[in-house]
Amino acid sequence: MPEPVICKICGKRRAKRLCPAVHGDICPLCCGTEREVTLSCPLECEYLQEAHKREKPVPVAERDLSNPDIKVTEEFLHSHEELLLFSIYALLQGALNTSGAVDADVMQALESLIQTSRTMASGLIYETRSPNLIAAAIQTSFSKSLEGYRQTLTEEGRSPVRDAEILGILVFLHNFGQRSQNGRPRGRMFIDLLRQMTPEAARVEPAAPSIIL
Repeated sequence: MPEPVICKICGKRRAKRLCPAVHGDICPLCCGTEREVTLSCPLECEYLQEAHKREKPVPVAERDLSNPDIKVTEEFLHSHEELLLFSIYALLQGALNTSGAVDADVMQALESLIQTSRTMASGLIYETRSPNLIAAAIQTSFSKSLEGYRQTLTEEGRSPVRDAEILGILVFLHNFGQRSQNGRPRGRMFIDLLRQMTPEAARVEPAAPSIIL
């Protein structure tokens, strides 16, 4: 009778599932406790997908949502659906193409983008940069995509996007992100939700180191 496969993480319990984060078999207990804590799980992992469906986001009270002075209505989102979908796609691509990016990095990128948009909406030109290098990379990616989107609108002779409109969309995404995190150190529930809201072709995640040693 063959020897049972032992969990690659704890080295004690019997392994029962393949973990793409460690490129080996692990036990269900280690999968549950180390997932998005010491492991950066690929978004395609079936166990991560199932966990994200079952996990309840960390609750956030209405009073704790950011930028309460900016009211984003359903009517606004409906009338700016194209801008919203573009922003989701651009933010996701920035996150997926930045190695090591987690929900907290995306949120910091949004905070800097919001502050920059607030400044521009007031008539000043000043870019707020996040000190977090990963967040800054996501921010740069989004800003470049936005510049390209604006150029496309101009070339097509369509109405330009106002800074105030971008600000409203960014605030909505930040509030959505506040309500869409599981609180794990390496958590990417928010990124996963953004991924599910985009076309299939935009969901491919580049290979990256997946375990913290």
